[in-house]
Formats: sequence, C-alpha cells, structure tokens
Amino acid sequence: MTADRLSPKGAARREAILATAMTELAANGYGGTTVRAIARAMGAEPAHILYYFGTREALLEALVERWDARSHASNRNPLHVLDAYAEAIRDNLAIPGIVHLYLAFAAEAAEPAHRSHDFFARRFADVHALLAGGIRAEQEAGTIDASVDAGAAARELIAVADGMQLQALVNPRVDAPRAVERAIHALRTHRD
Repeated sequence: MTADRLSPKGAARREAILATAMTELAANGYGGTTVRAIARAMGAEPAHILYYFGTREALLEALVERWDARSHASNRNPLHVLDAYAEAIRDNLAIPGIVHLYLAFAAEAAEPAHRSHDFFARRFADVHALLAGGIRAEQEAGTIDASVDAGAAARELIAVADGMQLQALVNPRVDAPRAVERAIHALRTHRD
C-alpha cells in the first residue's frame, strides 16, 4: 500500500515499521535485517509488514529514501553541497548496515528487470544533479576552476564515495570520508 493512500493510523504504523527496520539495520546489519526479523521486533507477522509496503524491495526503497532524506536535509545551500556530501559518507558509515543495504540493493537493482531498477536510476540522477549543481555553484564562486566538467566530476565523486564505502565495509580501517574529502579538495585546487 502506498504511503499517500494510508489513514493517519496506517501512516503512523508504516513509520513505526521504518523506524524498527532502521534500528534492526543498526543492530544486526543488512544480513540480519529481514522482513521476518522486523516483524519479530515489532511483535507482528511478516504479512503485516508487507501489507504496508507490498514487497521486500519496496520496504528497502523506503529505507534508502528515508536515509537519503536525512542526509540531504543539511545540504540545501549549493555552496555547501560537496562538504555535506563528504559528511553524509561519515554519517553513513556510523551505521554500516545502511551502507551494506544500499550497496547490495543497488547492485541487485542494476538488472533492468529488477523491480527497483527505476528507483535507483532516479536516485543516481538526483544525486548527480545535486553534486553537479554544487560544483557549478562553486565554479561561479571561484572555488572550483571553470574548466572542470561538473557532470563528469559529479559522477566521479559518486564513484569514489560508493567504492570507498564498500572498501570500508570490507576493511574498517579504510577512511572513506577522507577519500571523498581528498577528491573534493582536488576539485577545488584543480587548475588548467
């Protein structure tokens, strides 16, 4: 059931499911967070969870959207987008389960027939637009050289962030946020 068609009580229940799922991700990681585990933590049946989301994939999409909304709330000023992006990577790794969820789910959804393929295509386009807009704003402010291709640089930042987060999951000594900060610094000091 879509969130916009729920009664206030149903919307509150859906929010409680998402909050419980996020708590489960933080405590048990991606592998330990199943629809059954979320239902058990709520004292409900798995079918109850699926009533509000329809599918496991829709629940996972809602979790990624919730995390994104939390991360993007602080980066509305175009001149602060890049720094907020680096900080979001730091926040992400505070809950490795959300990073694992995002990376595993995005990889699954790379298949064009996957139910969440369009969701991730939109998400990548949105993040790309946000970062490219931040780069262009800094170009106008003079902190990033005008010769930098904002679109290409935005894609490269996404690749650095996602790749470094994966490496940090495998080896917690990898400093993914620092790698993203270095990539942003390189943009700001690039000169033709």
